Amino acid sequence: MEGVLKVVAEHGVPSATVARIAAAANVSEGTLYVHFGSRDEMLMAALDSIFVDMSNLIESSAGMSAADRLADVAKRHSELMKTERGGFAIPWVEFIAAGPQVGLREAVARTQTKAFEKVLAIVEQGQSEGTIREDLDARRLTWQWYTIMWAENMSTLMGLSEYIDAGHAGYSLDLLLRDATAKCPDAGDAADR
Repeated sequence: MEGVLKVVAEHGVPSATVARIAAAANVSEGTLYVHFGSRDEMLMAALDSIFVDMSNLIESSAGMSAADRLADVAKRHSELMKTERGGFAIPWVEFIAAGPQVGLREAVARTQTKAFEKVLAIVEQGQSEGTIREDLDARRLTWQWYTIMWAENMSTLMGLSEYIDAGHAGYSLDLLLRDATAKCPDAGDAADR
């Protein structure tokens, strides 16, 4: 998988040839076909590995309040984006950007939907535990949170480290979470932030 992800990150999905993948994995093309039936299977396995990385990032904050989980996942996402290759972000964005001719749009959408549902469950948990305002639309709040994460992904892809380094992503997240956790007449026992 590392070879596939490396090639996708460096050349994009359309140019992720079996020859390039084999070279990046330091194996022969024939060896790849022992494990995979086709290039598409290699790409689908890489997409699955990206979801595992996303899922691990989201699930590693289990045990905290929902609002703290959202902040913790976002903080660790920012730290990941500062690494040399941006973790899963660069190959993930390359999968998103791959044209319809690649035939992976539905698989990419399913992957994003599964990750979205994990974060949505955190928001809904927060609403039921009283740490996130019940009057907010949980899906909309989850999409707003994802918008900040996607902006980090895109800035990393473009080499615009200022968005994270200067605290712009953190500021946007703080505003979002402050609003989501603020007490209001309709929010009952929602936690102050």
